[in-house]
Amino acid sequence: MTAARRTRTTAGTANRAPRQLPGSACEACQKRKVRCDRKSPCGTCKDGGLVCEINTQRRPRGPKKGELNNLRSQVGVCLNRVVALERRLSLDPTEEALTLATQFSEAPPVPDLPSASSASDGDFSQFPSPCQRRPSWESDIHISMSPMTPSSLPMGFSTFQFPPSPQSPPRCAFVDDLMRADLDQLYFDRVHPNVPIFNQSRYFARSRQLSMMDGPDYLLCLQYAMWTLAMSFSSQFESSRDLFYNETRRMLENLDLHEDDMNTVRVEQVQAWLLIAFYEFARCNYRRAWVTAGRAFRLVQLGRLHEVDISENAAECDDAVSREEKRRTFWVAYYLDRLLCIRNRSPLTLIEEMICTRLPSSDLAFQAGSPIQGRFLGEVFTSGDHGLLSPLAESAILLTIFGRAVSQCQGHHKAERAYGSASLEFWMRHEWVKNTLSSSLNSLMVNHPVISAAEPMLFFSTVMAHAIKIYMCQIVESTSHEESCRPNVAECQNQAMHAAREIARLVKAHEHIPYFKAHIFLPLAIFLAASRLMALTPPGSCQGMEVQDGINAEFQCCMNALRSMQSFNNIAREHLIVLESQESFSLNAFQGGYSL
Repeated sequence: MTAARRTRTTAGTANRAPRQLPGSACEACQKRKVRCDRKSPCGTCKDGGLVCEINTQRRPRGPKKGELNNLRSQVGVCLNRVVALERRLSLDPTEEALTLATQFSEAPPVPDLPSASSASDGDFSQFPSPCQRRPSWESDIHISMSPMTPSSLPMGFSTFQFPPSPQSPPRCAFVDDLMRADLDQLYFDRVHPNVPIFNQSRYFARSRQLSMMDGPDYLLCLQYAMWTLAMSFSSQFESSRDLFYNETRRMLENLDLHEDDMNTVRVEQVQAWLLIAFYEFARCNYRRAWVTAGRAFRLVQLGRLHEVDISENAAECDDAVSREEKRRTFWVAYYLDRLLCIRNRSPLTLIEEMICTRLPSSDLAFQAGSPIQGRFLGEVFTSGDHGLLSPLAESAILLTIFGRAVSQCQGHHKAERAYGSASLEFWMRHEWVKNTLSSSLNSLMVNHPVISAAEPMLFFSTVMAHAIKIYMCQIVESTSHEESCRPNVAECQNQAMHAAREIARLVKAHEHIPYFKAHIFLPLAIFLAASRLMALTPPGSCQGMEVQDGINAEFQCCMNALRSMQSFNNIAREHLIVLESQESFSLNAFQGGYSL
């Protein structure tokens, strides 16, 4: 019965008319996607009053038989050869390998693939694209393949041509408006108080016109440098920090390749390199940062920023705010040069005697767009009246005092050590430094009675004034060895002890303020204080327990401050490692001596 039903069904299907009528549908029915009765004219065109046309010469759809497989095999061979050659070049970057690559790049090109229009008519889903599916040979290519030699190249390799290298993405492609606003605000909240070189209103006005500027993008490089440094003071953009840093360095280095600008230095270029130097001191290795800072110093000299006020006619082309930004850029580079001298005991690059740039104006007047003309550095020391100066100017004056002492000591230190004693001239210089430093510190206290870490530049200037006393004590201790010099050395040591304890007190009083806002070189002053405090209380010291406990607490306060900054400041981390090593060595030496 089942067989009979199947037979009847088969017979009915065979007698039924085919669903697709013979012949081709007309053009109008194909466009409207309706059933065509294949008449001439068809019913649809007749009812609609349309011209019924039938195209009997249609192009065949899809590629020829076997053509697609052939093209895909050629692509696979080319990709295989690219990977092989890249491995060869990475293993043997010699002249022979580079010559081999040049020969390949000069070879005839591979035949073009079918156009998108011709391929779109076919169904290629059964042929997975090598760009969508990883080839089976790719996972094993770096393991099973041996280094290639010219004799081992496969046949037909000379017909291979390198594909063009991918272009880098647009420089602002990964910075949307919200991220740009966040980074600008982060910079002016945490970086600008320590590096106060920009007029905020002028910066935002110029940044809105950035897209309309022609030629080298100096302002864009500066923006990226600002954002990169701002990221180092926040954990929010930790994942993007290296990307911005690498992009900023690439853009800055490309500026030097513009032959039209070889004889000019834009202040934005100097500012960008200074900010990158600060970033590298905080986040990269010290050697790279030092080299970058030296590059910025040379650009300062090349741009004649040390001669901004050499004559009134020389600056007529700049408005008051632009001239003040140049002054502040120079003084930031100037005090950075002195800070590096403290760290490395290296010669100074920016010489004081060559400066014809006035000290920076007050911050309020500068941000208001009406900077007040400051005095020259020599006038401040000649008159002895500091007056009410900006924190940046106070820092420049304090570090100038230190720079004078160090430059004089460097000129006579070797001769004095050769003769075995400190000369009278040395002590006269030291007395001048001590008196001038005390006068500057007193003036700072009078002009700013309350020193708060909420004003990072002012706080840093105060701490550095005490740190300079410690540094000068180290110079005296390494120079004076005679019995007659001991009273002077003892006095210096006493002043250094009070300076170290004052630094610890300031750090302790402001430990509740986030160290993200602290100056990048604040760990240098804390390190000098901690080293002096450690020398005052060695294990087994005979001092009173109360005094020793107090100094130990101050030492631990300095150590805690460095530990708080080590995650985002390499200077703090390096100094902390040194102090912990010295502390461990001193403790082990004491325990070894006590056991004996």
